[in-house]
Amino acid sequence: MKSKILIPMLLLVVIFLSACGGAATEAPAAPEEAVVEEEAVVEEEASEEEAAQMGPDAIKIGTSAPMTGMFAGFGAGCTFGAQAAVDDINAQGGIYVAEYDRKIPVEYIIVDNESDPGKSGSLAESLILNDAVDLLYSVDSSPSIHIPIAEVAEKHGVPHIVGGGPLEPWLGARSETESGWSYTWFPGFGIATPPPEGDPRYGKPGYTIGDSWFAVLDDFADQTNMVAGVFATDEPDGIGWYGLFPGLLEEYGLTVIGVEDRLGFYPLGTTDFTAMCNEWKDNEVEILWGNVPGPAFASLWRQCKQLGFNPKIVMVGRAPLFYSDVEAWGGDLPQGVGTEIWWDPEYDGPGIGDTTPQSLADSWIEETGEPLNRGIGHGYAPMQVLFDAIERAGSLDGEAINAAMAETDLNTVNYQVKFDPATHFSWIPLFVGQWQKTDQPWVWELGITHSEHDYLGASTDFIFPVP
Repeated sequence: MKSKILIPMLLLVVIFLSACGGAATEAPAAPEEAVVEEEAVVEEEASEEEAAQMGPDAIKIGTSAPMTGMFAGFGAGCTFGAQAAVDDINAQGGIYVAEYDRKIPVEYIIVDNESDPGKSGSLAESLILNDAVDLLYSVDSSPSIHIPIAEVAEKHGVPHIVGGGPLEPWLGARSETESGWSYTWFPGFGIATPPPEGDPRYGKPGYTIGDSWFAVLDDFADQTNMVAGVFATDEPDGIGWYGLFPGLLEEYGLTVIGVEDRLGFYPLGTTDFTAMCNEWKDNEVEILWGNVPGPAFASLWRQCKQLGFNPKIVMVGRAPLFYSDVEAWGGDLPQGVGTEIWWDPEYDGPGIGDTTPQSLADSWIEETGEPLNRGIGHGYAPMQVLFDAIERAGSLDGEAINAAMAETDLNTVNYQVKFDPATHFSWIPLFVGQWQKTDQPWVWELGITHSEHDYLGASTDFIFPVP
């Protein structure tokens, strides 16, 4: 009887233990898929860490450039020079960065701001946020273009170099900021301000527009009536020029017509210059001096000629810098128009690898079929400066590169670059040139007609008076 009771009870215990899992039951093995996934995560983390140690695939440099519009001549030449420098450094494997113990190639990204100051800064910011550029390069053009880019560079802590331009408009805009645009560096020349005391170039002519151009005037002023007219456009470069140059001309001993009434100071887009030209003609102006973009001078100069106003000397900043601009004037209007020159292939400064200033100029002529665009030197040299700063910093950290920029002392295809610690400015020499007819396929050529520097003399005679 007891055995009949015991058997059911034992069965109940067995069923209970089975339901609870039992002490002797083994845990199920982990699925094979989970193991594979875990191994993949570990491998991915390891590869990311290895990639971080190797560094990026490329060092990215961005340019918001005027490839079209009134400053397109600047954009074409400067970006050509910049790309040539990038090609040269990449031919050597890139820039050595100590942090990663290897050379990293450079990627150069250009976006067209259409010569519009309202677009230059926003496009530069897009280069930083969307293209993840490490540095910014601004082509030599109107300060109205590179000032917004300097603001963006400061906001994001991205080192930024400007290709060239006048000191005074730059300092005027910079002084209005709290930061002083500590991430922007600027090789250029003065309108009237000489290099600071302590600089070996201080007191020597040939580093400002004023002393360079007045040296030309010294040769011909006694053959004129010493009456001058001035003109400029109402944007930063023109404002800075008009605020300084009329006074300098008067100090030289010239009579300047209409300055008290701002004669010759006009907004971009002006098309009727009849009153201005007639005022100069009626006052027998024989020396005409100004600073405007190319298209802003073309209409003015054409109307002056149509009205019979024929000064003996014409000196203009910016407008006649590039063949593409003067060719568009038509007829013989370019003949005898003078301007400043801030780069020449006769320099003996080194390029990267086998590149020289002359080979750089030759490559431009070969590829474009146009005469020399002097902006190519203002594109190549700033890239040399950036490459040098990266290598000395040994890092792609913006702050480290910026600190290295402050210590720059580099001979480039565009003279020695050494920045003033207070202004972030480095002085480059100037020459005077004049457009003259040539038997080359391009008809017009801008040669050096006056030099204050013993290492590079004039290549042609100055035409006087203007035909």
